[in-house]
Amino acid sequence: MTEREINRIRSRFILTSTLTLFCVMLLMGGCIYLFSAVTVRNEVRGIMRYIAANDGDLPVPSAADDTEEQTVDDSTVSEESTTEGNTAEGNTAEGNTAEEESSQHDSSFSEEMEWSLQGIFGIGDDFGEIPDFIYTTRFFAVLFSADDELEQVKTTHIAYIDDAQAEEYARIALRRRIHFGSFGRYYYYVGDRPAPAGGTIVIYLDRTAQITLINRMLFAALAILGLGTCLSFFFMRLFSRDIVRSEIRNAEKQKQFITNASHELKTPLAVIRANTEMQEMLDGETEWTRSTMRQVDRMSGLIGNLVQIARSQEREDGTLEKIDIAAAVSETADSFVPVAASEGKTLTKEIPSSVILRTDESLIRQLTSILLDNAVKYCDENGTIRVRLEKSGRHVRLLVSNDYAEGAGVDYKRFFERFYRQDEAHTIAGGTKNGYGIGLSIAESLVRTMRGTIGADWKDGVITFTCSFMAAA
Repeated sequence: MTEREINRIRSRFILTSTLTLFCVMLLMGGCIYLFSAVTVRNEVRGIMRYIAANDGDLPVPSAADDTEEQTVDDSTVSEESTTEGNTAEGNTAEGNTAEEESSQHDSSFSEEMEWSLQGIFGIGDDFGEIPDFIYTTRFFAVLFSADDELEQVKTTHIAYIDDAQAEEYARIALRRRIHFGSFGRYYYYVGDRPAPAGGTIVIYLDRTAQITLINRMLFAALAILGLGTCLSFFFMRLFSRDIVRSEIRNAEKQKQFITNASHELKTPLAVIRANTEMQEMLDGETEWTRSTMRQVDRMSGLIGNLVQIARSQEREDGTLEKIDIAAAVSETADSFVPVAASEGKTLTKEIPSSVILRTDESLIRQLTSILLDNAVKYCDENGTIRVRLEKSGRHVRLLVSNDYAEGAGVDYKRFFERFYRQDEAHTIAGGTKNGYGIGLSIAESLVRTMRGTIGADWKDGVITFTCSFMAAA
């Protein structure tokens, strides 16, 4: 893996991680906003139903209720004083009083928790028991009779709306199909008046503070989302640089190892070849010397391919220039015509007069040579090899195909794996031709260097290797 490939993987990781974090934060912020909006609507709906049940009023606790509560408190104090005066029964009475107070405390705590859970979701109808509820609720109500005649306007709980405005708002709410919703900074509710009055009641509730708070939460969530996404992208890009640095060093060491090993192996192979040739000169050619020479040739070809891999990876960061590749492809194809003819195969070409591509001439020549060598080597007997170069819009395609009758069911995606040795890939022509599993891998590396893509497919007895590039602007 080259430095360019590692950096490409790093960029994809950063982009994927940032998008994932963005989506998660967006989902969480959306859920919080939705929860808040639904809670406010439920609370508003409950308040307006409570007001409608009281025919547009908020009941105020009566003085009699206060007197009764005070009487109960005084009676409790008197009983406690009497209990303290009786020493003999004091311990028992004190114990009973403690149990009663504990029971009352548990009951009060339970009721408080129940109201709190209801308050979390904005559900409940005990708004009249909330302290100062009637003093913090701003609303106005318009009452209509059973004949839809205006009966009464109640604006005592709001200061900046007069009767005429209240009636106008009420008429607007009556014309709407939905009986509960929002209108500006108000929520409106249209319902039936309680018996025996009958008719219709329209209530407008001012919830400016809650709506403003929700909007602020929304804007804050969006700001945090944007800031968090930018910070996460920055820190992931910063820290990932140190993570991939070691991988880049390993990739460089691998390329150096391939190059050094290839050069070191050339010397012993040269010695083996020289000794074998000397032995043939002295004792004549034998089966054993022929076998040795075949293996030396095979090892030399393998080492040459390894060197080509290392060189192609070293060129991946090189500068590409605009050149006319038509001549380079045509000349390379011409050099393979006699090779194909010697094996009883035909090579044809369809190449336009000029095709401009941003690349290096040596790269396009090497790529064409690898694909043609593969096509000639694995083409069916008496088959045809075709070379095509075409331009369509902003895309340039180099296509090299050959006849291959037994190509159905082959996994062509694996052809570009380095050292892939499956028989279908390397013994296409009846098992008489063997490959190293490197040539197409080198071709793929060259195509990546030219910022293109390569693929293989089979149809109607013909296998085609297609290289696609972006045409030079």
